[in-house]
Amino acid sequence: MVATEVNSHLHEISFIGIETMKNKIIAFDFLRALAIAMIIPAHLSNFLSFTYLKLALYAVDPFVANMGLGLFIFMSGYLLYYNNHSIKSFQNVLSFYRNRLLRIFPLYWAAIAAFTLVFFIFAPRLNSGFEFPNAAHVFSFHNLIMHVLGLQIFLAPAYASPMLTLYFVGLIIVFYAIYPLIIMLSKSSKQILLYSSLIFLGCLLVSRAFNIIEYRFYTFFPMFVFGILTCKESLFEKSMMINRKNPFVQILLAALPVMLVLVIVLGSRTTLLLDPKTTFTIESAGSGTIGSSTVISMLGNMANSLGLSYLILKFIIDSVLLNLFVIIFCVLEYRFAMKFINNEFSSSLSSAFTYVATASYCIYLFHRPFLALWNSVTHFISNPLLHDVILIFIALPLLVVISYHLQILELYLKKHLFHKKATHKDFPFRGYSNSSGK
Repeated sequence: MVATEVNSHLHEISFIGIETMKNKIIAFDFLRALAIAMIIPAHLSNFLSFTYLKLALYAVDPFVANMGLGLFIFMSGYLLYYNNHSIKSFQNVLSFYRNRLLRIFPLYWAAIAAFTLVFFIFAPRLNSGFEFPNAAHVFSFHNLIMHVLGLQIFLAPAYASPMLTLYFVGLIIVFYAIYPLIIMLSKSSKQILLYSSLIFLGCLLVSRAFNIIEYRFYTFFPMFVFGILTCKESLFEKSMMINRKNPFVQILLAALPVMLVLVIVLGSRTTLLLDPKTTFTIESAGSGTIGSSTVISMLGNMANSLGLSYLILKFIIDSVLLNLFVIIFCVLEYRFAMKFINNEFSSSLSSAFTYVATASYCIYLFHRPFLALWNSVTHFISNPLLHDVILIFIALPLLVVISYHLQILELYLKKHLFHKKATHKDFPFRGYSNSSGK
């Protein structure tokens, strides 16, 4: 996932001053910690027991999670260009792919095994309160092979069914596959934007012809490109663009909550707040089948007038609003991190950011099976509120601690297995980051 890519990239920085490098490491640790802190609570609704807390989280979880994922993707594009802005030969491309896949796949394969064991093989014996959607198909041999190869996003929906959480690795792999092509072809920001747009349109044509390339590629690809351009142009770093007195910034700040409301209102989960005809139960919340007759009818009529299907129009609206919202969110958070979080920041907070950031890849990969196992072990707790308090204040911190040590172990093993092939720039600041997190 992006978190591991970010963690590795930050220790490869070699063309800026030492203090600036440290500041950037702390700032991006903060952004990674923020992203994972948005994603995990958004997924908690499946594992909580207290009805009102469960529904409160479920109402906003798609949007909060997408903001966190968007922040990860923005950082991935930014840091890929930061450390791989010159790819000129076929050997450079092979080296790029090897390094990226080596960082992602070992823990990712372990996560596939964990998902299969917890949500398929041993699922009937576990009392976790969570039933994995379409488990028989998702965990079929063919579909698991597609996930092992990281092809779940590229070959979906015709030949693969991306599973919860782990679909994201397939998404990042597609972005990695495209990145060297964009950089080799482009000499300027305008060319990056041009070739990215052509690739986007080309993927749309391929998707229409062969029913492949899952929709989330189109949702998040603009954020990835925006991260690349932000790094290349040093946007928002030296300028005073994020000044509250700037009229443009005032417009952005005013538009942010408006877009959030629009995204939520047009989302199928929370239209229930506006439409009394919407049916809603705990069961429908768990399966994600909430619908709103009013909003569906309104968008359906609009789609007919434009000559589009309802699903296509809703996807366009959702994607545009989500991209605008997440891009503005990323800009504000990125600028905040670069301006206010540095090596003079509170050492305890910096260490906390580093600790969570280091653990973030493992947290993301393993939090669903971990929480399912936790619920299985603690199902005897009959009080829903007590159950959720224990899960939030004991299980989640334990997940962070386990994930941190698992990530450190994995980095240690890879360093010693591949140290003979590693270049000097692979690890220059790893000691700094890890020590600050202890």
